[in-house]
Amino acid sequence: MRYKITLSYDGTEFCGWQSQPCGTSVQDAVERAACKLFCAEKIKAVGSGRTDAGVHALGQVAHFDAPKSLPIKNVVGGLNAYLPQSVRVLDACEVGEAFDARKSVKKKTYMYLLYGGVQQPVLNNRVWFVSDLPSKEKLDAAVDAVAGEHDFATFMAAGGGAKTSVRTVYDAHFERHGEFTAFYITANGFLYNMVRIITAQAIKSARGDADMRELLAARDRSQAKELAPACGLYLYKVDYGE
Repeated sequence: MRYKITLSYDGTEFCGWQSQPCGTSVQDAVERAACKLFCAEKIKAVGSGRTDAGVHALGQVAHFDAPKSLPIKNVVGGLNAYLPQSVRVLDACEVGEAFDARKSVKKKTYMYLLYGGVQQPVLNNRVWFVSDLPSKEKLDAAVDAVAGEHDFATFMAAGGGAKTSVRTVYDAHFERHGEFTAFYITANGFLYNMVRIITAQAIKSARGDADMRELLAARDRSQAKELAPACGLYLYKVDYGE
């Protein structure tokens, strides 16, 4: 029986989604919980994609194959009973074997959360504190350049292993709510550190210290060295075209 689950997690204490020998990944936590719930020796959870150490999720999606069927409320409640409080299963459903949480993705949305007010300890590891943020209009004008299909080599950190740096961005915009500013970006896929690099360069561009179109055309990572910290990044939504 294959289950699709939607997860929210605080990535602060995890080494990322992907399973690691240290056993402190979100995937490891989910697999341990699933094994306990279904009394199985081994269950592999496949995520929609990797989130790095310190990155959070509001809508990560994963699937796993279980040896038996359980009522959905028992799957959600049972997994949450065995998961740490920093990881919660929001929803679950049975799916066919053709569904693959990674390969079936049509598009993803990430949110990057910035805070422009006085630094507050309660927001540590949740936002990027940035003083004197440019206006929403200037920030939106900066990210207009990334909409559409482009080679995003400038905005890709080394070590990702992607076969191509061409991606399609369907939407990129900022929203401001008081001292909070959220950057939303939706694409058919993301390169290693792509959102964090775009966020940092968009702020520079909005301040007049860079030009997003020139950076995009350069296809050269050395032209955009700064990247936003992991703590402000959230996997917001995964779309399967359902």
